[in-house]
Amino acid sequence: MASSMLAKVSGLFERLDADGIRYCHWKSNWILEETLAGATDLDLLVERSNASSFRKLLQDLGFRPAIELGFAPYPSVEHYHALDETSGRLVHVHAYYRVISGDSLTKSYRLPLEAMLLGNLTRLGIVNVPSKGSELIVFVLRMHLKHTTAAELALVLRDWKKVEREVSWLASEEARTEAATLLRVWLPSFDARLFDAALNALLAPAPLWKRILIARRVRAELRFFARYGRARTSIVGLHKFVDKAATRLRGSRKGLAPAGGGAVIAFVGAEASGKSTMLHAVDRWLGSHFTVKRIHAGKPPSTPLTVLPNLLLPALRALVPDQRSTLVSARLGAGNDESMGKQPFPLLFGVRSVLLAHDRRVLLTRAFGSSANGAIVLCDRYPSVDSGALDGAQLGPGHPAPGGLVRRWLADLEARWYREIPPPDLVIQLTAPLQVTLERNRTRTKSEPDEYVLSRHVRSSKLQFERVPVQKVDTNRPLNESTREIRRVIWDAL
Repeated sequence: MASSMLAKVSGLFERLDADGIRYCHWKSNWILEETLAGATDLDLLVERSNASSFRKLLQDLGFRPAIELGFAPYPSVEHYHALDETSGRLVHVHAYYRVISGDSLTKSYRLPLEAMLLGNLTRLGIVNVPSKGSELIVFVLRMHLKHTTAAELALVLRDWKKVEREVSWLASEEARTEAATLLRVWLPSFDARLFDAALNALLAPAPLWKRILIARRVRAELRFFARYGRARTSIVGLHKFVDKAATRLRGSRKGLAPAGGGAVIAFVGAEASGKSTMLHAVDRWLGSHFTVKRIHAGKPPSTPLTVLPNLLLPALRALVPDQRSTLVSARLGAGNDESMGKQPFPLLFGVRSVLLAHDRRVLLTRAFGSSANGAIVLCDRYPSVDSGALDGAQLGPGHPAPGGLVRRWLADLEARWYREIPPPDLVIQLTAPLQVTLERNRTRTKSEPDEYVLSRHVRSSKLQFERVPVQKVDTNRPLNESTREIRRVIWDAL
């Protein structure tokens, strides 16, 4: 167990012991080794009188609070995260001061079992855990409360194999005997025969219909400890189920946000500098803990204004191939202040550039709003402030704009729309030598011409972002080294 434990995790448990904080890791101890390696949350039940000391300890160790989005937080439950510097993993402490549990969506029961769990401790390595008998009581009640609504059933049946393995690990003869004794002390009103039936229904397992009937009886026995009435529990549970499903459809897996707020994090750089690879890695890393959205500012989705022109774009490219954006930019000397705007741009190119500016403004304004509401938005590419730069204004505002008032109007409109785009919170500029990017591009399934990669490489070196922190990261080294540096940079920014 100790060999795979994260340094941040071992430091946490050492401090808990040193500071005399009364706690236990109170559930899912059958996979404690994976938990200590950072694969799942650390579910800690902490004595309420130790709450202030516990929070100070977490702050000392670099843990930061997180909040739940969309709904009122559960009472007596808090979330904290810290970066394990060695592995680059985020450690998530899910702290409880009371046993708020039951169904996973609403946690609609407060079970008065804190003293039972904290008073019957054993030791697994360096971690305090409840005795198997006390953990078994909580597990059986939790699992049956997950059988009381359709939304909860969908979730528990999805992970039913894990339920079977956990109950098999917990339900030794010794643990069952201990559980029977503890149940009489801590839940004297609960029918002991019903508990045995509930446990056996998980061990066998019993048919689903029978488990549902037993679950209804368990719910009736625990009705005195409910946080909500049945109607409100069903409504809140359904609402949260729909919200969870919508969150997953958006590509995120968690409903948490850093207490300090969300952020827009832009990844910029030359062609084949590693943007897609790094974005995918960061998305998986952050998305397992927080609400994360991923967007592509280089290829923004169409809006009502641009959907028809964008549908016609492939046909226009075929009809007038000499007016493709990349070719026109090269002819106009894009990125060269002396040549920008000194010769007239084709009107088709001008209209296309303005529509692209519009779509980017819409996309990035929405991203800014999402980050203000707690989401972490990962953005592939971002407009630079200088004219002619990658993903920025291409029409050269401020010049005489040869060709008339229409071209000048298009150039000014494009520039205004780019100015209205909110700035990102952090820019990560990925760099790699030209030869490396050329070689990477040639190995792609859809490679670009060398001339295009060369042009993008030159122009990416001139990117400018005013009043925004920019962190340059060299990707010409082993992937794990670059990834670890990016994780540190992002976590520092959050």
